[in-house]
Amino acid sequence: MTEKNGKDKKAETEAINICSENKDDVDVTVEGTRVMQLEKLLRNRNIVYEVTETSADAMGRLRLASPTPSTYSPKSPRRSGRRLNGSPDGRSMDWMDYHPLNVIYKYLVDLEAQCPSTCTLSVIGTSVEGRDIMLLKISNSNASNTGVWLDGTIHAREWISASVVLYIGEQLAKNFDRMPTSITNKDWYLVPVVNPDGYVYSHTSDRMWRKNRSRLGSTVVGVDLNRNFGVRWGVNGTEFSSGDPNHNNFRGTGAFSEPEAGAIKDLILYSSIPFKIFLTFHSYSEVITFPWCFTTDPCPDYVYLLEGATVMSKAIFDTSGRLYKVGNFRDLMYPASGTSIDWSYGIARIPYSYLVELRS
Repeated sequence: MTEKNGKDKKAETEAINICSENKDDVDVTVEGTRVMQLEKLLRNRNIVYEVTETSADAMGRLRLASPTPSTYSPKSPRRSGRRLNGSPDGRSMDWMDYHPLNVIYKYLVDLEAQCPSTCTLSVIGTSVEGRDIMLLKISNSNASNTGVWLDGTIHAREWISASVVLYIGEQLAKNFDRMPTSITNKDWYLVPVVNPDGYVYSHTSDRMWRKNRSRLGSTVVGVDLNRNFGVRWGVNGTEFSSGDPNHNNFRGTGAFSEPEAGAIKDLILYSSIPFKIFLTFHSYSEVITFPWCFTTDPCPDYVYLLEGATVMSKAIFDTSGRLYKVGNFRDLMYPASGTSIDWSYGIARIPYSYLVELRS
């Protein structure tokens, strides 16, 4: 082996690292540039795997199952979950797979048709590339109701967040008449895919794509929509967000420069809906966080937010056995500015604002 080939081999080894190894599976981290390469290798060998992610820049995380005789292959997605409805490309919505945007949107249309007394579907804006940003409202139309906001997939690669918002929507829509007053005295506003362009791109071209598909000139660079909100936008330089268009945390050219973030702002600020709860879903870390993202100082409602997060964490543990940590985002995660929960709490004055990092 030549010296050059030896260096190349060493670089390849350093690009893939084992995080944990169990009887049935192994977790590995992979440099972002090699994720697609490794996925192709696994598919060719019919090895079951799941792509997740870490918060570290330009890294992917994969869980590999033991290569036993297989009834499942990533080439032929498992369909053991309950099918809900069809789609133009023949795929059906279920809770076992991650679905492309057209399947998600058709499911929302069908859900409105199935539950017309509680569901209203609308478009709150369009993305950079002209795709609709769809919102599902679930309500009994009582004028005294307060508002609850739920969104997912503001980061394109965090597919589980769209699935969770969709599942909550189905449970609410189909069971609303049988639910307690604490649920039915609220209007529920759900946006499963805040970032439709990035979501499509993560399905078709780059599984680990995070940002939207914004352009600078003729070049697609993408903006991190969760650094584009008009609260502490651009403060503290690269530590809290990035001004580099090639960075995963690129904040954009100005607060609310992106139509996807602007659509959320316009609906919440200018609709006169009395929102009391704001939930934005991400992945993954298994934490329930609240403002602030830019400082470790407690926000004015720290005690109430901590109490609410603790109740949620206990409910998750009681039903799934998963233990979610709770606390200030900056304490549990990392510093960030221009985030949606800091904006919803600090500017829109939504008292219970949470960012939930889901499981892998």
